[in-house]
Amino acid sequence: MTASSRRASGTRSPRTALTGGILLWADGRLEPGSVVFGDGVIQTIAAGDVPAGTDPTDAIRVDIVHDATGCIVAPGFVDTHVHGGLGANFMAADAAAGTRISRWLAAGGVTSCLATTSGADADQLHRSLDGLAGLRGRLAGGHGVDLIGIHVEGPFLDPAHRGVHRPEHLRLPSPEAVDALLEAGDGAIEVVTLAPELPDGMDAVARLAEAGVHPSLGHSGASFQQAEAAVTRGVDRATHLFNALPPMHHRSPGPVPALLADPRVTCEIVGDGVHVAPEMVRFAVGVAGWERVMLISDGSDVSGLPHGRHRRWDGTEVDVGEAGAMTPGGTIAGGVHRLSDSVRTIVRTGGVELADALRMASVVPAEALDLADRGRLIPGQHADIVVLDADLGVRTTYVRGEIVYDREEMT
Repeated sequence: MTASSRRASGTRSPRTALTGGILLWADGRLEPGSVVFGDGVIQTIAAGDVPAGTDPTDAIRVDIVHDATGCIVAPGFVDTHVHGGLGANFMAADAAAGTRISRWLAAGGVTSCLATTSGADADQLHRSLDGLAGLRGRLAGGHGVDLIGIHVEGPFLDPAHRGVHRPEHLRLPSPEAVDALLEAGDGAIEVVTLAPELPDGMDAVARLAEAGVHPSLGHSGASFQQAEAAVTRGVDRATHLFNALPPMHHRSPGPVPALLADPRVTCEIVGDGVHVAPEMVRFAVGVAGWERVMLISDGSDVSGLPHGRHRRWDGTEVDVGEAGAMTPGGTIAGGVHRLSDSVRTIVRTGGVELADALRMASVVPAEALDLADRGRLIPGQHADIVVLDADLGVRTTYVRGEIVYDREEMT
């Protein structure tokens, strides 16, 4: 980023200040201020500029000052539903794939993510879960986005609402299948998307919740009543709301109204302007409040690739264009936009307030995963920060105070 950096002498750990920008304060204000961080955590939030100083008696001692004038400084984004990017899929479960995906995500302001699985047979899925469990932590050799766990999308999906998930990879959520999934994940699974109306589905919800996993209703044909029952058993998320779910109807409401109306549920939305109409994003936020709607990318391995025909990790052919990724038959096949794009889209076309959109990409997904150490610009939290220009494009992304993406360096 274009930054003036001033260093003070001394042997203590360097401390950095982002000054001159408009901060997203923890209470939702967008007002001028500075954020000071060191040792990987936020140390101070101040209303004015913070100059560099060497006096050890200073209340705020700063070694490096980065000028964020004209920019918005917000908490780093948390993408809890992303499959890959730049030709790499998390199902590969290796360091090389993690590095490529991290690069793609960081350029979109993402500082933490859940590796989301794709369709596979049981053996392959369990191998990928085992590999991803070992990949947790900072990607890109310890200098990238923080992989905080796994989101298992399937295999317990309704065949009639499977989207582009291959039918041969779908299975019923029997007790044995659920336990095998949890064992393969080795404590790394944070979210499991499933259709609770399937045989054994409600018991699977309860088993997952008991294991500390967040059951998420998705790719489901559940009725309103079945969705209510699933929430009672432990469902506390909705996977890409509206997509791969029955539409709302005045005589057959389906699961969406039940999920939006229940304060125990946080709803994912792909805010790229393709998956969900802007009017429906505004409707969802109006019903549930920004506090229960989280932005996700649903990005796949074709995200960031040139426009044209590509083959995804699972063999599905898709056409990547300006609008997104589509199968040759015209079915949406995941997202190709990043969270920063979604923030811009729902603000410009969805009528969502900027402060709310930023929090839907940061604090809401963090809180939905019970993460108390990120999502807000407050002292003591990780120094996970995104700096956005006036057009809401990402200029710089910091993970624990380390720059993992700088637009000027990339150009």
